[in-house]
Amino acid sequence: MKIALGLVFGFALGLLTYFVLFGRTTTKHHWKIVEKYIAYGTDSANYKPDAATGLSVATPPVDPAPSLAALVAAGELNYVDLVLPTAPHSREATQYWMKFSQTHKEIVYMTGNPSFTAFPLAGTQPLHLNIWFRASDAPVVQTLVRELEGTYAK
Repeated sequence: MKIALGLVFGFALGLLTYFVLFGRTTTKHHWKIVEKYIAYGTDSANYKPDAATGLSVATPPVDPAPSLAALVAAGELNYVDLVLPTAPHSREATQYWMKFSQTHKEIVYMTGNPSFTAFPLAGTQPLHLNIWFRASDAPVVQTLVRELEGTYAK
């Protein structure tokens, strides 16, 4: 009986120690997930042709959204959900912000015109960006906004 109680107590103590030491995910871990996602997305070897659309597609191994949210909550990243009502969503504008994001590493992650909009708009859809960046890099985001509005605003 003492041996069984000792084993159960030892197991419980080991499990408690594990959760105390390793149970909380650190911001370092979240940064690694975001970096892994970006590295996967920028490696052209990961893209394969999609017969249905004719486009090249990739299937990333991890979703960066939870890690981006954790980094925002920890104060390591800023997030802005930006709608530019005078700049319409277009192929040219999309190519522009994508190229801008690739050449400005201050922008950690960016997506545009989310396809999950519950209520599609009638008429011209405005340019809609989600941007994650460090607080010190806000001027780069402001430059992007000025350039998009200056070039594509109607």
